[in-house]
Amino acid sequence: MDITTPALLFPAISLLFVAYTNRLHSLSVLIRAMTTEGSDESKTKHADEQLNILEKRVIYIRRMQVFGVMSFIFNLMTIILVYLKYYILANYIFGFGLLMLSGSLFFALLETIISTKALDIHLKNYKS
Repeated sequence: MDITTPALLFPAISLLFVAYTNRLHSLSVLIRAMTTEGSDESKTKHADEQLNILEKRVIYIRRMQVFGVMSFIFNLMTIILVYLKYYILANYIFGFGLLMLSGSLFFALLETIISTKALDIHLKNYKS
């Protein structure tokens, strides 16, 4: 492996962080809107279900970001180790970084699945 292999992951990981940050921002706006005092929607059973799902989504997004940051750090360590010519250690660190990136993507998948469940509850509430 040469230094270009881990260097190619930098833009991909950075784009993931932009997507994760956008998801977190949208979620925080939604939570703030649902939990403001005097909101009629906040008193329904469906709103309680929505808030429980939103709480889980916040946990998943936090995990996505933690695993993403770890992946970025291990990717950076790989570049440093390749530069210092510690190729065997660099390969192991790079592999571990890929596992961290996989974990981040796994939690992104779980968060996407649960967010569609929240939309289903919202649609069910709208139909009734």
